[in-house]
Amino acid sequence: MFRHAVVGLALAVALIAMLPGCTKVESSGASGLHPWTIPGTMRWADGEEPDNLNPLLSTELLVNDLSAFTMGYFFQFGPRGEAVPDLCVEVPTQANGDISADGRTLRFKLRHGVAWSDGAPFTSADVAFSVRAILNPRNNVLSREGWDLIQRVETPDPYTVVFHLRQPFAPFLDKFFTPVGNPAILPEHLLAKYPDLNHVAYNQLPVGLGPFVYTAWRRGNEVEMAANPHYWGGPLKLKHVIFKIIPDANTVLTQVRTHELDVDVRVPANEVSEVRSLPGVRTIDVVSNSFRHLDFNLSRPALRDLRVRQAIAHATDRRAIWEKVYHRVGVVSNAPFPSSSWAYAPGLPGYAYDLGAAARLLDEAGWRLGSDGLRHRKGEALRLTLVGNIGNPLLDSTVLVIESSFKRLGIELEYKRYPTPLLFGSYAAGGIIATGKYDLAIYAWQLQPDPDLSLLLECRSVPPHALNYVRYCNPAFDRLQEDADTHYDRARRRRDLIAEQRILSHDLPWIVISNIEEVFALNPDLKGLAPDLDEVFWNAAQLSM
Repeated sequence: MFRHAVVGLALAVALIAMLPGCTKVESSGASGLHPWTIPGTMRWADGEEPDNLNPLLSTELLVNDLSAFTMGYFFQFGPRGEAVPDLCVEVPTQANGDISADGRTLRFKLRHGVAWSDGAPFTSADVAFSVRAILNPRNNVLSREGWDLIQRVETPDPYTVVFHLRQPFAPFLDKFFTPVGNPAILPEHLLAKYPDLNHVAYNQLPVGLGPFVYTAWRRGNEVEMAANPHYWGGPLKLKHVIFKIIPDANTVLTQVRTHELDVDVRVPANEVSEVRSLPGVRTIDVVSNSFRHLDFNLSRPALRDLRVRQAIAHATDRRAIWEKVYHRVGVVSNAPFPSSSWAYAPGLPGYAYDLGAAARLLDEAGWRLGSDGLRHRKGEALRLTLVGNIGNPLLDSTVLVIESSFKRLGIELEYKRYPTPLLFGSYAAGGIIATGKYDLAIYAWQLQPDPDLSLLLECRSVPPHALNYVRYCNPAFDRLQEDADTHYDRARRRRDLIAEQRILSHDLPWIVISNIEEVFALNPDLKGLAPDLDEVFWNAAQLSM
């Protein structure tokens, strides 16, 4: 999920370790492929059902994975977070003249000869329409952060788009029509007639600009895609992609073992050791751009008290979670940005597991231990609700670790699980987290190559405006983020971002549990898969089977 976000923001340079799995190989047929391989067809799976297939309106990381096959973007991001031109032929910079000296005008030069998957020509008018769709207040978009800086869009010819901004915007490369920025370019010829796009049929099988085209979505079962005959990059080696919706992780593992799947995306940490030993399976490990965290809903009276949040931080045994639940996959950290990020803040203070310190903090905050084993203040017991998604055994195990400590401390924890689309739905759709119907929540944000936490933590990003689900607001943080967003000088931006991370380590709107290491299992006959920091299928057009 973008939540796995969002938001959802952070690496320019990253270490990517690709570790091969077991090299035992089964006998190959006359074609040189393994007997379980279907030539030209790739099968992969996830436990989620898409909320819809239009990334403009989705908060799910899964929809981003699917959109990498079917939708069109200005740029993709390569293995180390570098921008790779897609529908644009060049990355705008001040050096090449596509960014003005004052940083407020951005020119995007579009590729010639591109068509939509229905055969209609793609032009700059589609880009201008897509910007209008994002800024249309009637559309339930994930966020308008960055887009709301656009004063006007000019289309001097079919292959040139010029954005005029109210102020410089350094993270534009992440935000404007890239997969990690979420929105894809939309077809004006199909959608201009609608006052809003929230419930149009297009969202079920979008027409796009990517190398593949949606052919079927069988709810609760699978999504099928076929090679796009109108793709600008020419004929593809891979002809069909089948995405299977398999909610049960054990079933996914079984289908990896029996070779009914060609790719297992983001193998659960408790299965990594077994998957690495499977015959005829190769693994790729990627130090990702995501972090796992425990969120506080700061609109809750008990959690507004910093001492209560500090006590909960001391009562959250992150190392035990890392060892017992995630089997040492990932990195326990105090910072949302991985250590390989140019914005990483070394030496951030953290909260060691210490129930004694936690008890003292709760006593100071007025929460006294009663004869019933619970803490009370002014006649109210300290009861908290932690929300999660159904079908997430690793989260279930994490909650057991936390619940055990909370019980010893005198905090009653109720664990509520919801279907993923409901838990992570938008504010307008009544999403549990977005609308603040929780005390604590554990999930992950997928950060973007450019370290930008504005969507998640600025005062103006509190729902319904963006993704500040913790309802955090600190003007000092906002000033630093604003400075980082409006200057292109990386040294200055790094100082800003390190300073704001230090503010967060004090204010504690969330507890960073770990930076995530992604593991992918694949059929060795699948060639070209090279997951990057944010995307699995960024180079879908180069895949072959």
